[in-house]
Amino acid sequence: MKWTVIDSLISPTTGTAFSCIVSCRELKLMLWYKASHFMMPGDEIVTSNLGVFINGQISQLTMCNVIPFNATLWRTMLAQSDCPGNAEVKPALCDFKGKCHLKTCPFGLDKVPPQLSP
Repeated sequence: MKWTVIDSLISPTTGTAFSCIVSCRELKLMLWYKASHFMMPGDEIVTSNLGVFINGQISQLTMCNVIPFNATLWRTMLAQSDCPGNAEVKPALCDFKGKCHLKTCPFGLDKVPPQLSP
């Protein structure tokens, strides 16, 4: 089955991601997952007996949960998100204060350098 990613967000405190996807028949779902690849809007997901392919590449995807799309829940998740990369307008640098559990930033943001003490 083929799916298209509509939107995604990441949780730096848990290292998990969430994506809204839609099928060619307009079925919308929300995925909660851990993966080596963070899915961005426009990415194509194909599921088959060979595995999960994202943009034509086999992907290691661990599903935590799949639920029907809920616009209110999605807006709440975005509003409560603590990752600066989830913002509609992406910042130049990441100012997340907590411990980020992501090996690399899926948004390509560098951390704000710590202030040097005089």
